[in-house]
Formats: sequence, structure tokens, C-alpha cells
Amino acid sequence: MRAIPLASSLATEPTAPCAAAPSTAAEIPSLFVYLQGVPDPRDPRGVRHPLGAVLALVCCGLLCGARHLAAIAEWGRNHSPALTRALGFTRPQTPATSTLHNLLQDLDWTALEAQLREWALAVEACLGADTPARREEALALDGKTLRGALKLDAAVTATVTALGHRLGLTTGAAEVQDGNEIAAVEHLLQDLILAGKVVTLDALHTQRQTARLIRERGGHYVMTIKGNQPDLQEAVEALFQPEHAHDQERRSVWETEQGHGRVENRRLLVLPVPDPAPAALRTWPGAAQIFWVERQIWKKKQRKGHRELVYGITSLTRAQAGPADLLRFVRGHWRIETRSHYVRDVTFGEDASLVRTGNLPQVLALFRAVAISRFRADGVCNIAKETRRVAAQAWDCLRLLGIPADN
Repeated sequence: MRAIPLASSLATEPTAPCAAAPSTAAEIPSLFVYLQGVPDPRDPRGVRHPLGAVLALVCCGLLCGARHLAAIAEWGRNHSPALTRALGFTRPQTPATSTLHNLLQDLDWTALEAQLREWALAVEACLGADTPARREEALALDGKTLRGALKLDAAVTATVTALGHRLGLTTGAAEVQDGNEIAAVEHLLQDLILAGKVVTLDALHTQRQTARLIRERGGHYVMTIKGNQPDLQEAVEALFQPEHAHDQERRSVWETEQGHGRVENRRLLVLPVPDPAPAALRTWPGAAQIFWVERQIWKKKQRKGHRELVYGITSLTRAQAGPADLLRFVRGHWRIETRSHYVRDVTFGEDASLVRTGNLPQVLALFRAVAISRFRADGVCNIAKETRRVAAQAWDCLRLLGIPADN
């Protein structure tokens, strides 16, 4: 059986159900508190606006749908002094666009990322206390190009991010240096808490060093296999031939979904790694099971269909994950595209952003991600609709940032 090339169509699956909203807003840790922990890059002499207030302003502007620094600055000056005082400003006027630009381009974006990561972990902890299913605690890692910065030859034009499958929160980010996305993923994995979690990655990151790093840090992986690992792909394909697999070892699951004018049937077949294993599997760190996923898609309007097949490998054992679990992980990986990358581009205009100096591209990318995460923490599905609601009720930004009403 030969693998049929799997295009990006897996990323076009219907939007996954949103997480349930928390019972009370008080359960969400205060984002404002974590923003206060970011170090100020400015000389203390002549500082007019507290850094925490400026960062809160940027968050509020994005939560209300402002797409660029000029719109964020206008948002601050269009609202009442009472609201800006609640954000921490001590002067009547909030910062101008140039002030925001000069401050954010010098901001230590790794320190900002660390604070936002700690906040996301705190949110996951408080919203996951009643979730017994370990299978839901999975992280999808993937890269994203900042196309506006790329057009202007900025120093950093791509980032890799980690997104939780269950809640859709961005739990970490790293910049891609010199186009080396694999190295960026390895760097990000060093900062993430992986114990007891499953990391899902696409074929680009199906690398021995990545698999080894995940296992050394106490996590498990689910990876897809393509031509960048030809020996591994050939070995896995061979094991799915009828003469190499006993019927009692095969386990499979089927599921059907209808919507958006198409019918999609999915089948996942899984096998344990045999003993003795082929050399390519024997040397793969932690390899426990191999699988293939077949997708048959029928488009009703065009009255035509197509078939896709992809192979994969996982460190999860037969007892830890069955076919249904693995299919859930494979499908859940693409939430990083549908619930984060797509929203950043379409709702927040990230691809159209032309900022390129200093750390501005990375800083604004982080703030867009955290704005989405804050909405996801409330169980919001339609981010664009929610930004319009918050724009009409600007005082609700205080609740979203966790600022006390009497601040």
C-alpha cells in the first residue's frame, strides 16, 4: 500500500467544538497581574506611562478588534479617563502611536512570552481541575509565517507556537531563526511542561531528536510520516501489508461526519511496533505503535470525491491509546490552524501587518495569541463576533484582563 500525498486539506476540517465556558469569571487568573511581571526596557528617567498600563492598553485594543498600533492608540484616547485610570494610567492622555511603537520594539519579547505562558498554564490548571481524561491534555506545535514582516525583510519572520487541544489556549511560542523551524520547535519544547501530555506534530517535525526530547521530558508524541523520513515511511508501509500483520494485532476505528456540503469518512488502523522491529523503527526514540489514517471525502455539490492516506507513529502504548484516541489526536492537531492561526490572520489581520522593526512582529503576534486565548478561556467560539461585543462594551475589558472593578 502506497501513501497518497496528504495536502493541507486536513487543516480544513470543520471547526472543533468549543470548550465549555467556566462557571464564573473569577475562576480565570488575572492576565493583568502577569503583565506586571514583564521588565521595563526604558530608562526610568522621563517615563510617562507605567509599562503594565501600556501592555494592558494593547491587550484591550486587540480584544476590541483594533488591528494595528494606530488603532490601539486611538482606542485609548477615545475612551474615558476613568477607564484608562483603571488600566493604570496616571496621565489624562494615553500613549500616542509613536510611543507604543518605540516601547514595544524594545520590549523583551522572551520575558513577555514567559509571563503569558505562565498565565496560560494557570488558566489550564483552574479550568482542567475537573477533567479526568488525560487524552484531552495534548499540545499541538506548528509554525506560522508573519507574512507582512516577511515582505519587509524583518529580522524575524516566523514563529512556532504551542496550542492546547482542549481549551485552545496558546501555551508557548518561539521565534524561528534563519528559517530553521525544527530548531525553534526543539527550543520551545525545552520551555514547556510536557510531563503527562501528548505532543502532536506534522511531518516536518517528525525528527528523531524531537521525539527523543519529548520522551526525555516526560511527554508522549503523535507524529505523521512523509517523505522527509523515507526509511521510516518505507518500514511503516511494509508493516501494514497483509503478510506482515496478524489480524488480532490490528485495531481500527471508523467515523463519519457531514457538513459544509460534504460527507467525510475517516478510518484509523493501528498496529504495535513488532519485536523484532525494522531498523528504522528500532532506532526511533520511544516508538510504541504505528498507524495510518484514511479519509474519504465526497463533495455533494460537485458530485465527486477523493481519498487521502497518511501514516503516523506514536510513543503511546496499546494500553495508553487506542484507535479512537489516536484519531482524536490527529484531528485535534489541526485546531492550531483553525482556532489560532486562521483567527490571527482573518480577525486580527496578522498577515496584513507591516511592522518589522525590533521585536514588534513577535510582540504583537504574542498579544494576538493571548487575546484569542482569553476569549477561548470563556468558551467563546466566534472570536470576531466577541471582539465586536467587547468594542461596544469597553468596560468589559477590565473583567477580561482581571482588573478589579474598584481599581
